[in-house]
Amino acid sequence: MIEVRRLRLLVELSRRGTIAAVAQARHMSPSGVSHQLSLLEREVGAELLQRVGRGVRLTEAGRRLALRGSQILVALETARTEARSPEDQPSGTCRVAAFGSAVRALLPAVLGCQDAHPRLRIELAESEPEVAVPALLSGDFDIVVSEEYPGEALPSREEIHRRILLRDPLEIVVRKSLLDGSDLPQVGGELPWALEPGGAASREWAVQHCRGLGFTPAVQYESWDLELLLLLVRRGAAASILPRMVLPAPRSKEDLRRLDTGRSRTVVSLVRRGRELDPTVRAVRDDLHTAFEAVDPEANRQAE
Repeated sequence: MIEVRRLRLLVELSRRGTIAAVAQARHMSPSGVSHQLSLLEREVGAELLQRVGRGVRLTEAGRRLALRGSQILVALETARTEARSPEDQPSGTCRVAAFGSAVRALLPAVLGCQDAHPRLRIELAESEPEVAVPALLSGDFDIVVSEEYPGEALPSREEIHRRILLRDPLEIVVRKSLLDGSDLPQVGGELPWALEPGGAASREWAVQHCRGLGFTPAVQYESWDLELLLLLVRRGAAASILPRMVLPAPRSKEDLRRLDTGRSRTVVSLVRRGRELDPTVRAVRDDLHTAFEAVDPEANRQAE
């Protein structure tokens, strides 16, 4: 008999790569994780891990079991959901994570959903997708509001149920005075830029887009806070590429030059496959989607 808790640790190791990362995600000690994986090897009668320097990697048997294990975890999630009646009232705790610029938009929906369902408690945390999506798969969150940039690889569709919340156009924004009458491709390489930190999908896309225009942006300011990046633009300290959701209304009288890139980021809600029909998760998720209706009523919000 395979212990599900140990199988979950193996699946985590296949995703995160190191015993230390698994231990941190599961709130265990590294030695505790190693011990449980050793017990799993005894249960299945096969070597699952191979020592490589100071770390480990999965053997072929370990990779096969981790793949099957992820499918088993989805099946267990589905079974737990199906045990509840679709007519059940939302109750218990629903843990939601959202990236910075989405938290403000979601707050009214979160508060309204709690008011409508007295037995429901919603925990809302600000977390960037790079952290929140792995935490969703680990079970730390029930819903993650994430963002995807053009060309970015999507998370595994086998493990994640995805619905589109919003297609948010991306714009280059800069004070007209900073351009001094020149076109952006002519002076873009000479301007200071304010972008999200290196490694962020938004940063990688922005740099590649600028290179497509003929220059490489000289990044002087970095922040996850898009409102701060916009403030730097408004002060004439830098140019940036920002989603329309955080920009002022197009009719604003601010002295800003806005250039549509022709591309959009996609804002999505993610839940673990098998939880999408859970009455609590479904109620909260539907309210979060309603919160974006006024922003983008024509968006295709079908599950993928």
